[in-house]
Amino acid sequence: MSVFDNAIMKTIVLIFFLILVLLSVAAVLLMLASALSRALRRKTNKTRAEIEIRIFPDRMLAEYYGGLRKTASPKTLDLFEKGLSHKRNGEFHSAVRIFEECLNDSPTHVQKTGILVTLGNCHFALQELNRARAYYQKAETLSIETDDRIGRLACTINLGLVYAAEKRWSESIENYHRVIELDRNMNYLSGEAIDLNTLGLLYQTSEDPKNALRHYEQSLSIFERLKDHKKAQLVEDNIRRLENLDFKPGKRVKR
Repeated sequence: MSVFDNAIMKTIVLIFFLILVLLSVAAVLLMLASALSRALRRKTNKTRAEIEIRIFPDRMLAEYYGGLRKTASPKTLDLFEKGLSHKRNGEFHSAVRIFEECLNDSPTHVQKTGILVTLGNCHFALQELNRARAYYQKAETLSIETDDRIGRLACTINLGLVYAAEKRWSESIENYHRVIELDRNMNYLSGEAIDLNTLGLLYQTSEDPKNALRHYEQSLSIFERLKDHKKAQLVEDNIRRLENLDFKPGKRVKR
């Protein structure tokens, strides 16, 4: 083989080697791009999941007993406490049967409101949202008739959470505006701050960051006035998520 042929052969081998290197680099870049895309999707999904978890866990439901523990007859009180025990143990079907029995023992209107709210909460826990809504609406009607402001507040909060659980964001938001109006009429400042934060979460989930931030900031202002630093920090964490900063729980937001 001539020197010229050797040079051509070496050139071909070199070109082939360079092509292999380039293909390897391209494959690595594609793998990195795919991994980054998956990571970003996971981060987005995780953020949305965190928001939804904060909006409607069962523990956010308002509990209201209508003064039953102080004013009910011994028979009704015994039944009601038995129902609460089943409810605490997650035995919601048994609790529902007992609370329905309480309704047959001639409770006062205010007591009946408390029983209806508690029944609604059991059905909410069972994810029977239509039934939960029906009980809350009956309780709300009674609370208005008797000017039971605390009972009405509990019903309005829980109706808002039913709509949120159904992803009916506009109705949930509208309901929570009524909740905040009730808070203000009752001078219930800490409740107003909590509900403003929940309203911010609802706006954030419905992709309205401007209104979300406005309500977060109102909530934060109240918690700071009340010197409730723990809840203020939770609101600041929500603001940090909204602003898509490098989020680290417990880190104060500089203003």
